[in-house]
Amino acid sequence: MFGRGLFDIFVVIYALSLVFFFVDAIEPRRRFNRAGVLLLFVVFCLETLFFLYRLWSSGTLPVYTPFDVSWLISWLILTIVLVVNAFFPIGLFLFFANVVAFAIVALDAFGFQGHVVYTARQGDLLVLHIVFGLASYVAFCFSFVFSLMYLAQNWMLRKKRWNHWFFQMPPLAKLEKYSFGSVLVGLPLLLISIVLGSIWGELTLGQFLLTDPKLLTTVGLWMMYGFFLFLRNRPGFGTRRLVWYNLVCFLGTILNFLVINGFSLVHHGI
Repeated sequence: MFGRGLFDIFVVIYALSLVFFFVDAIEPRRRFNRAGVLLLFVVFCLETLFFLYRLWSSGTLPVYTPFDVSWLISWLILTIVLVVNAFFPIGLFLFFANVVAFAIVALDAFGFQGHVVYTARQGDLLVLHIVFGLASYVAFCFSFVFSLMYLAQNWMLRKKRWNHWFFQMPPLAKLEKYSFGSVLVGLPLLLISIVLGSIWGELTLGQFLLTDPKLLTTVGLWMMYGFFLFLRNRPGFGTRRLVWYNLVCFLGTILNFLVINGFSLVHHGI
């Protein structure tokens, strides 16, 4: 009950912080921005406390259920966003990134009521497999956020809408660079996760799980993002089309996490 109450509290505060950021984005006011940042810091503290509670109550790193993996992704996004905003502020990045992070938390609050845990033997290798996969998802989330910002900025340029949103966001070249950099980080992390998961399957279950649906779709997702890097270095493809393709890749990430797990015998969290 304590854990659920704590979770519900930071979800409500998270929603309130986004209200302040939304108002600040529509009609910039310094006090609204400060209130939003302060509430985000409160959410970070509560999520960190929730992490410690889950760690204490389960006796192990809480990464074995869809519930835990989802809010950990949200917590990592929030942590990185607060650090980036403190040292390298990017216009409207705080708002866009936290909309994505809150959407993940909201899904967690209502979508994963019945938790399914792994029944196979667990170990450090499995934890590393999940953690690297989780980190790759976080990187792909940031790439998605920068792609959304790119499309919003590009739309305002084409429509010649020189509003405060336009002047708050970085130039298109920087947004594309940030999106590319996030994929560049996420791709090797996902590959490491795939390799570690395959080794764990061989050591624990006696097979490499080559026909497991989650492994097949994750390899397919890795190839999709790999093709993204190939297209970026291909002359004449067009940056805007590349950004739209990146959104398709992120849709594949969501499907891989939310849908494919139900068809796998060993994957229930990542």
